[in-house]
Amino acid sequence: MSLVDTIGFVSGIFTIVGFLQSNFPGSAPEGAKVQIKAGSGDDGSSELGGTVQAVYAFDFGNNFIGESGSKSVDAGGILEVTIDQDTPGLQADYVSVSNGNDATCIAWISVSQYDGTEGGSWTGDIGANCGLSWYYGNQLAGRKEDDSEWRPLCAWLDGDHTNDIENAALKFRVRAYGEDSEDTINNDHACGSTLFGTETGPINGKLSWMCRTLSPYLRYDAGQPAKRDTSVRTAQMEDTIILSNFTDHTAEALCSSDSSWGPDFVGSDSKFCDMATKTLSTLCSTEDVDGCVGVDADSKTVTKRSTVARRSVNTVHKSYRKVSQWE
Repeated sequence: MSLVDTIGFVSGIFTIVGFLQSNFPGSAPEGAKVQIKAGSGDDGSSELGGTVQAVYAFDFGNNFIGESGSKSVDAGGILEVTIDQDTPGLQADYVSVSNGNDATCIAWISVSQYDGTEGGSWTGDIGANCGLSWYYGNQLAGRKEDDSEWRPLCAWLDGDHTNDIENAALKFRVRAYGEDSEDTINNDHACGSTLFGTETGPINGKLSWMCRTLSPYLRYDAGQPAKRDTSVRTAQMEDTIILSNFTDHTAEALCSSDSSWGPDFVGSDSKFCDMATKTLSTLCSTEDVDGCVGVDADSKTVTKRSTVARRSVNTVHKSYRKVSQWE
């Protein structure tokens, strides 16, 4: 299994992780190729897929060199585009991704240069910890330093903001998350190597190298992505619950973040997060107390326990049309 260095967020810090070489698109003689991976391998009912309006490329001097057309990507699916360059020989030192009018939760963006030289891979870990709205992802991207599996978070972009996601585009320095990954971390540039935009279309600005490393999954304001109200969810998200057995997927972290957004969630910490209200509850299977919840995958319901006339009563708290299990 061939791995190349990129940057992920592990145990509360940005660090070098191994990105699978197979997750890079093949090279093309006419221009750089870009792969975009959506965050979940479900059938799409959790709406983590979407439409990418275009991908734009810039050279070392930040001069525009070409773009791709629009394509859609299913949840868990892969979108691959080739940059249509007037001068095929130029390498894409910066890549800007502009989303369409249906929100996309991006797990990673990988870039292969036209001549086979090393590219780079931006991941949802970067977006989530540098200010974008986020959710857990179940797509295998590579390996951590201890050789355990690494599944990056996915980060949301939306062109028309109908889902209250204010950021429509991003732009990153390709080598910052490739061959220069170690320097990027050492110089505290993991966030400073990406720009975000609220409008669709290419981001023409230059990267400022201003960066502050954040606590997990928190946003900050200055020069960073626009904030949004996390209270509005789509009807299909309201009808979906995800149960994850991955050890680094905790309901508590998801629920305590101001910038997380997506379906209701049960994590490996045996807790339930009602994402509509960001309310965290303990599962009755681990703590039999008033207010605990039970999750029945067969009936697609969450029940809540309460005491009435000295008797414990379980009442239906929420019902779903889809239960998705990640393991």
